[in-house]
Amino acid sequence: MHLRNVEMFCNAVELRSFSRAAEQQKVSQSAVSQAIQQLEKRLGMQLIDRSKRPFEVTAAGHLYFDGCRDLLHSFREVEDRVRELGDKIVGRIRVVAIYSVGLIQINETIDRFEREFPEVEVLIDFVHPDEVYRRVGQEQDELGLVSFPKSKGMFECLHWQDQPMVIAVGPDHEWFDRSTISAAELDGVRFVGFKPNLFIHKAIDRWFREVRVSVETVHEFDNIEYVKRDVESGSGVALLPEPTLRDECQRGRMKAIEVEGTSWVRPMGMIHRKSRELSLATRKFIEVLKNECHSELSVSSDH
Repeated sequence: MHLRNVEMFCNAVELRSFSRAAEQQKVSQSAVSQAIQQLEKRLGMQLIDRSKRPFEVTAAGHLYFDGCRDLLHSFREVEDRVRELGDKIVGRIRVVAIYSVGLIQINETIDRFEREFPEVEVLIDFVHPDEVYRRVGQEQDELGLVSFPKSKGMFECLHWQDQPMVIAVGPDHEWFDRSTISAAELDGVRFVGFKPNLFIHKAIDRWFREVRVSVETVHEFDNIEYVKRDVESGSGVALLPEPTLRDECQRGRMKAIEVEGTSWVRPMGMIHRKSRELSLATRKFIEVLKNECHSELSVSSDH
């Protein structure tokens, strides 16, 4: 019971939320709160200052979290090694991904994986790109899913897929009935883009310079879902990864249009710490992600 309480405390600190920790642990929010209170009573120290909104971790809480995080990691590694003696694929996989990874597609993959390996639980959280690297770097999560991945320093990067970039338009746009456009037609168009601090913003700027196109940027967001909603409402067009538009296109809410003569793609990768030995379950999950991507590409090339 004490180890379970420690796990809930670490989750709450990592996710900076009692409610999100409860969701991940599949318990009530009050259960998480009570678990932390029991730890505080046992230690005789306050770990979390609940008078602040959002809550703040005390000095004692930070010290306890750092030690317990390493303890939990070691404990899970030992359990995984013992289970792997019987070639069993079991355990928990913690994944952190950028928002635009494709929520529907990745959740469907996780559902299929958990049905095939019922003794494995995959936990996934969606965050800002910088937060993916921070959490994987601090070993809060085993695996990170990112775009334009960086394989340097403490990180090992595995190539996952290249997602073709297409022009996204809303249902009322004059291009909605078209399947292709020329790059020259983008010149001067009203454009919904990404915030300058995101790497995809820099990539789009470079691609437009290469084809000598200048667009009129009307809005910029740091979340692809906001970009899509703005395009759908008629603010302008956007350049987005094709897989992230499939649901809206199937529903007739948006249209994905190829840009003739270009080969713009968004590279996607999986990152993990070089020093961390991945569990058998995580290695199998990586294999499934790669295989599903190859299968999808084969199907796409057949059409």
